[in-house]
Amino acid sequence: MNINHGFLQLEENIETTIYEGLLKLGFENDDSFSIYYDLDLLNHLLETSFTTNEECLLHLNDFIVFVSNRLKDIKITLERNRFNFTVFQNGIEYINQHNGDNMFLKDLITKVKGHVFTLDDILEIFRKYSGDFVCEEIENSEFQYVIYFKDNAVDKFKYCFTFDQMGGYYHRLLDFSYWKVMDEES
Repeated sequence: MNINHGFLQLEENIETTIYEGLLKLGFENDDSFSIYYDLDLLNHLLETSFTTNEECLLHLNDFIVFVSNRLKDIKITLERNRFNFTVFQNGIEYINQHNGDNMFLKDLITKVKGHVFTLDDILEIFRKYSGDFVCEEIENSEFQYVIYFKDNAVDKFKYCFTFDQMGGYYHRLLDFSYWKVMDEES
């Protein structure tokens, strides 16, 4: 196990998740941003096999040191059996600047913000960044379609879309989370 590789994966996930939120909600200079993780997803990202939240929380103290030059003052707490990662103003500024060249995510969020979009609108955005993507209709109570790039270098997430009379909605999931949702459904 390479601890630094796991820490890098977790840091990247925190950054991209918060950046997605910043694109959706906007950014104010005094903002903080919190995201939540379950132990199984943290074990996946960190490449660990902790059996208790307390063991993982202790390990995450090293992660706080690892990211301290970039995410500054990150706070990790346990709340109702989930890990709350809160990033404060300096870390948010870093994330906003460090991820500003993610034009695919910017284009996607701009399109979906109003919930008035079609599957063709989304496919057009994917085509703009690579013709090598997958779009599948899926059997799931929450999602109708999953779309993702075959090359993780373009974007590593699976985008799950639903269209109904209220408009279009999406969820952005790592492979791990996608397969967990799909397994829970079967």
